[in-house]
Amino acid sequence: MFDISNHEFITPFVVGLLIGTGASYGYRNIRPLLSGPLNTLSLHNKLVLVVRNDLGMTKGKIAAQCSHASVECYKAAMQHKPQMAKMWLMTGQKKVVVSIKSGSKGLEELSKVAKSHKVLSCIVYDAGATQVKSGTPTVIGIGPANSDVIDQITGHLKLI
Repeated sequence: MFDISNHEFITPFVVGLLIGTGASYGYRNIRPLLSGPLNTLSLHNKLVLVVRNDLGMTKGKIAAQCSHASVECYKAAMQHKPQMAKMWLMTGQKKVVVSIKSGSKGLEELSKVAKSHKVLSCIVYDAGATQVKSGTPTVIGIGPANSDVIDQITGHLKLI
């Protein structure tokens, strides 16, 4: 039986998996990520974008707000959880978009739940130049983090 916490097994496995799936990152680039506790890293990471569906935003507006949230979450992850951010970046930057009916209170509640799970989150507040009033919270980005943890926070929400 293999002990997956053993660096001798997991390091070549992860590197081979990343290189074998066509990733453009070589062994030199991933090695620093694998120093430190391996149980904090996962190949199954994602970022979930939760959109308020009570605002009547167009598809283009939703796309722009989700883009803002993605960038802010990545910046926050690079500052506070750089190994997680780099692993997410190298494994395809999985993103999932879901909606919420409970307005700004729902976004605030998701932020609290994410914090209780030690997962980063970023709420986007609109500038008010087009469809919604200035300062309106439109989207929350949650993650990137382990998919199983993210699902505990957002798994009850429906895909857009």
